[in-house]
Amino acid sequence: MSRRQIGFLLHPGEQHAVEAGAERARELGYDVWVEVREPETTMAAHAADTDLLVTIGGDGTFLFGARLAAPRAIPVMGVNRGRLGFLTDVEVADLPAALDAFAGGRYHTQRRSMLEATVPGDSDTPRWQALALNEVAVKSGGVSVARIRVEEDGELLGEFDADGLVVATATGSTAYALSAGGPPIDPRVRAVVVVPLAPHAVISRAIVLPEMVTLRVTVERGRVNLAADGLAETRLRDGAEMVIRPGPELAYVRFDDSPSFLRRLRDKVRFGLPLKDLERPSLRRPPDATDTGPAVVEARP
Repeated sequence: MSRRQIGFLLHPGEQHAVEAGAERARELGYDVWVEVREPETTMAAHAADTDLLVTIGGDGTFLFGARLAAPRAIPVMGVNRGRLGFLTDVEVADLPAALDAFAGGRYHTQRRSMLEATVPGDSDTPRWQALALNEVAVKSGGVSVARIRVEEDGELLGEFDADGLVVATATGSTAYALSAGGPPIDPRVRAVVVVPLAPHAVISRAIVLPEMVTLRVTVERGRVNLAADGLAETRLRDGAEMVIRPGPELAYVRFDDSPSFLRRLRDKVRFGLPLKDLERPSLRRPPDATDTGPAVVEARP
């Protein structure tokens, strides 16, 4: 009978950060595998016995791990070694304690929706297919705008003359889609958001849709680059089509002290808070030493 395993997926250069976590996992009775260069091959070999995938890096490493783990129903825990760390709850120093909590059942998993993007091929085999936890982005491949047609379950949603289009999950609504003017969406809301990029239109807003919709995206004019979470890319020309539909769900490991969605918005992107620079006393106008009170304008007859 195989022993249960915990896998560690590392960003290159973070090998030292895994040592304490790997040692603690072994003390808890798990076999351990660590991968940096060829995670797809290693995951395929160990998936049946892996209870948990731990990513150590930034949000990009977590997104890569999510694409590997979600189709195999393996929970993912993110350890932050990046800049923003919106998806990575655990600090390196806290990793042994987090593994203790996982082994003791003191955790829960939060369901996170993913997208599956497919470019049909000449036969039943797709020309290109990828999963995305954050977003699928369609971006003009040159200086000219592209015309992009979007249908929702067979009905026209819009034709956009724009620099591109972002289709994001609720999880990804705080990433590229937010930068493009889309709304932040609590990941507990089962939704996707479609955000045009710099559209040539007087009115062209982001739209929030149910997560179960199927979107057909057609490039009517121009050439575009297509990316899923910025990790898998391909190019589309005039007349090319792509289908975006619901993908597998990710089991996102959370603990009782994991930050809430609103706290993440405040701490990571300062949503709803004043600009920091406006709070710095050094940028405020110093009071005039001769001032004795509010200025009064002399009344003249």
